[in-house]
Order: sequence, then C-alpha cells, then structure tokens
Amino acid sequence: MIDTLKLKETFEANGFNNAQACSLSHAMNDLTKDKRDLATKDELHQVRNELKMDIKEVRDEIKDVREEIKDLRHHITNLWTGLSDLRKELTQDMATLESRIIHKLSYRSIVSQISIATVVITLMVYFHQNP
Repeated sequence: MIDTLKLKETFEANGFNNAQACSLSHAMNDLTKDKRDLATKDELHQVRNELKMDIKEVRDEIKDVREEIKDLRHHITNLWTGLSDLRKELTQDMATLESRIIHKLSYRSIVSQISIATVVITLMVYFHQNP
C-alpha cells in the first residue's frame, strides 16, 4: 500500500497544485491495490531494454536520413554549379554567335556595296563609251 499523504506532498513539492496532487496520489493508490497490475523488476528491465533497442534503431535511422540529406545537399550544390557553368557557356556562345552574325552581315554588306559599285562603274563605262 502506498502512503498517499507522502506521495501527495512529493507531487506538491514538484510543482503540482493541491487538487492535482490529491488526484494523482489517489489514482496511484487505486492502481496499486491489485498486484497483478504492477510490473516486476524483470518486466521493467525487459521493457527498458526493448526501449533502448528502439531508441538505438531510431538514432540509426536518423543518422541515415542525415547522411541522405547531406548527399542531397551535395548533389544540389553540384547541380547549381553545373547550371552556373552552363549559363556562362551559353553567354559566351551567344556573344560568339552575335559576333559571327555581325561579321557575316558586315561582310555581306561590303560584298553588296562592292557589287553595286561594280554595276555602277560598268554602267558608267558603258555610257561613257556609247554616248
């Protein structure tokens, strides 16, 4: 049998108010009346060991998840670096393409101007010889 007064005082000393302490101490007293409801030390040790194993498994799972997250972060960093490099390459390619287009347009413009000049000179020579 539990000393409910002592239990109530312990609860109150640990921050429970009077009503809470009374309720808890009476509930604990009622629970301990039937000895079949109480666990033995061996049962408590068994449950404790099971809980330790469960905690270890959860910690291992957390460790695995953290490593996966670390790998994903590394992968994402590599992807961002790759995208940055690709952007630089595209910018360079666009500048090169623009330069080539300008060069071709300039070349064609010069060729067109030379062609026009040739036609004009030919016409001038023709009309000069045949007034």
